[in-house]
Formats: sequence, C-alpha cells, structure tokens
Amino acid sequence: MKKYLLLFSALFVLAACNSGNNDSKDSTTKSTAAATEKTSSKVSTSSSESNSISSSNTSSTKTQTSSSKTDSSHGNHAMSAMDELQANYPNDTFPDPATISGGKEIGIAASEEQGILKVSYYEVNEETPFNDPALKKQTPVAEFQRQAFDSKETAQNEVGQTFDPNGQQVDLGHNITGYRSAGAGSSFLMWKEGNWSLAVRANNLEEEDPVPLAKQTVEYLEGAFLPVPHDAGQISLRVAKGDLQSNSVVWQNNQTVYKIMNADSMSALKMAVSMAK
Repeated sequence: MKKYLLLFSALFVLAACNSGNNDSKDSTTKSTAAATEKTSSKVSTSSSESNSISSSNTSSTKTQTSSSKTDSSHGNHAMSAMDELQANYPNDTFPDPATISGGKEIGIAASEEQGILKVSYYEVNEETPFNDPALKKQTPVAEFQRQAFDSKETAQNEVGQTFDPNGQQVDLGHNITGYRSAGAGSSFLMWKEGNWSLAVRANNLEEEDPVPLAKQTVEYLEGAFLPVPHDAGQISLRVAKGDLQSNSVVWQNNQTVYKIMNADSMSALKMAVSMAK
C-alpha cells in the first residue's frame, strides 16, 4: 500500500513540474510574440513616416520646380515697350527704336488726344515699361506723330513743303542739284527727290556750311528708301545738333500726316526709312 502511495505522489509531483514548464513555455512564447508584434509595429510606423516624409519632400520639390517654371515662363513672355505700343495701336506703323538714338536703350510713352497720336522716345539706362510715369520727368530725344485731317488738301497744306529753285546751284552728287540761298543769319540748301522736298539749314553766325550734310543725306538716300508721300513730303534738317524740333520728316498719306522729329539729323532720316514699306 505504501508503495502505491509513494508511486502516486511521485507521479503527482512530475505532473506538476510538467505543467509549470508548459506554462513557462507558453508565457515565453506569448512574450516573444508580443515583442515581435511591437517591433513590427515600430518598423511599420517608421516606414510609414519615412514614406510620408519622402512624399512631402517630393511634393515640395515638385512645387519648387513648378514655381521656377512659372517665373521663367513669365519672364520669357514679358512684352517690351515697343511690343506693347504696337499692341495698343495694331493698325499703325512706328519707327524702329534702334534708329532713334544710336542704338541706345529707349523708353516709350504714347498718348492720343483730339485725333493726334503722339509717341515720345527717351534715352534710358535700362529697359523701361511702356508709359512708365518716370519718363515724364525726362526730355524726349525724338517724337512721332500721326494726325488725320478732313481732306487731302488740308493734309497737304499741313506738310508745309518748301522749295526755292532760284538760289545758287550746288552739285550734290547722283545727278541731284541743290539750290543755295541765304537770309536772316542762316543759309539754306534745298532740292527735290520725287515727291519729297529737302532743306538743310546752317547758321551763318557759327560759320556753318550746309553742303556737307546735304551731300551726306543724298548719299544715304541712294541706298535707303523713304516712305512714299501721297502727295507731299518735307524733310528739314539742321547742321548743328539742337533740340527735339531741329530736324523733322513730314509726309502725307491721303488725309493723314505723319511727322518725325529728332535732335539729330541723320537719326531723323533713319527713323523715317525704318517705316518704309
């Protein structure tokens, strides 16, 4: 009987030990699984955060690139003063700014009142917007005008053609004869080319001679073409460089009169030539 009791006790103790070991194994397994789950969660969270940061950086880069392209595109499509002038008056022809003041940067302002379109040109240090208010503080170096009249006769009278063939004859070259006269402290040299009358004025008090500028003008116009007047045109030049009104090129196109003024004689001619079609 004692043998059976001892055997039963031994079996009971062995069973208890096995149960403890199994509980310990289960606990260890659960603990390991939990740790693995936490680690996986952290890795997943970290990966998600990394993807979010990467996505944010990519989005930021795209935004910066897009902004850069927009700025660049805006700059490439900015209109120059000349382009804006032409856009405002698409049916008109204007002088080439490069001919106005020896290739210097030119600012442009325009206004139209009582049927007279007036375009003023200014020397500037950098590209200036069309009709920039700062231009009003400066003196223009050239001007272009367009004015319409009620009749061709009125327009022709506005041109104010001047030609006197009674003066001293001067050979200006290219089979062109000029006529020299004097009066009021000045001497004048006049000639005609087609429907154009031309006159060069010199100051006698300054001992100026009109012949060199007259010959230079004839030579220049042999290779350059002026607008065709319908029906009258007048070119008035001065030997010495003066103010805006010193040199003018005026011509008629039916009921419309065009006028160019420039402080420099040859620049006035070049402005007119740039408008020939």
